[in-house]
Amino acid sequence: MPDREIAARLAGLRRSGVDLERRLRGDNLVAPDSESYWRGQIDAWRGEIEGQLTHYPFQLRALQAPVPLDDEPSWSHGALREIAEVRHRLDLTIERISEDA
Repeated sequence: MPDREIAARLAGLRRSGVDLERRLRGDNLVAPDSESYWRGQIDAWRGEIEGQLTHYPFQLRALQAPVPLDDEPSWSHGALREIAEVRHRLDLTIERISEDA
């Protein structure tokens, strides 16, 4: 698959990350299983991204690197930080793949 097509797919997944963040911010998080639900959503999103990078080991490793943890006041703040960090890494990946195309 051409690099441009992979970059376009990753751009779509980046937009999915923006939507994921908006939905998380809009959730009132009252359900007892909210954390597990949102962690599952984030893991699925990251899995889709990683699935597009199977032929890009350097970019895949960079994306899979752990997100540094701070003393976040709640799991939702940590989840939002993770989404933002993955989107940032995704931006760098898209830029790099687009340059190679």
